[in-house]
Amino acid sequence: MRALYWTFGLSWSLALAAYLLGLRPQSPAYLAFAVLYMWVPGLVALALARKEGVGLPLAFRPNRFWLFAWLFPVALTLLSLPLSLPFAPWKGLAWALPEGVPRIPEAALWALVLLQGLFAGATVNLLAALGEELFWRGYLWEKLRKRGFWPASLEIGFYWGLWHAPLVLLFGHNYPDHRLLGVGMMVLFTLALTPALLYARERGGSLWAPALFHGTLNAVAGLSLLAVERTHDLLVGVVGLPGLFLLALFNLWLRRRV
Repeated sequence: MRALYWTFGLSWSLALAAYLLGLRPQSPAYLAFAVLYMWVPGLVALALARKEGVGLPLAFRPNRFWLFAWLFPVALTLLSLPLSLPFAPWKGLAWALPEGVPRIPEAALWALVLLQGLFAGATVNLLAALGEELFWRGYLWEKLRKRGFWPASLEIGFYWGLWHAPLVLLFGHNYPDHRLLGVGMMVLFTLALTPALLYARERGGSLWAPALFHGTLNAVAGLSLLAVERTHDLLVGVVGLPGLFLLALFNLWLRRRV
């Protein structure tokens, strides 16, 4: 499918160019690069959808499944924390506060950080995530829809995970200490996550719903690594074994409904 060739070719070339130019995750410019990388699939989707007459639903009519899309990432993050404890000791959040900042009770700090994550997920992160969703749950889903929900989910999830490969290998995205294994784990994670995003897209009736899901997950998932000792990239947090286990349980529930 030429859409995949364009998406992978442009995205991977962008990542390689950024790396060769000396861009690193610690750089302030990395955030701009990340947003641009997320929007490469979106731009490909918009160009090809217009040319081929493929519909990309962007109606802004929220329903109750948008609430699912907004809150499920928070539940996934919080539930991954106790599942991480067999592999990593608890740290909490207060340790991450900069020097000179007044101490905040741990419960209040969690409430504040989660509210900030929900706000970011529905605003700036939403717009960034829309770039990916236009392609993976938009254009590509429309092309693969006839294969059925689950076969298409597997195919989309595999391509989506592989698309992240340069970010993991070159920049340590999500798995800085285990980059090669991290590519495989990223593919497993996107395979497990795609059915939930497609479910939000279908029941939400718009690509804004999975973008809300995706943006909120990006905003809060880091808490599952911040609150525990990061002993092993693959064994802790939402993007590690706990997240895979929780998504597997959700997919077993979803399998009986889709």
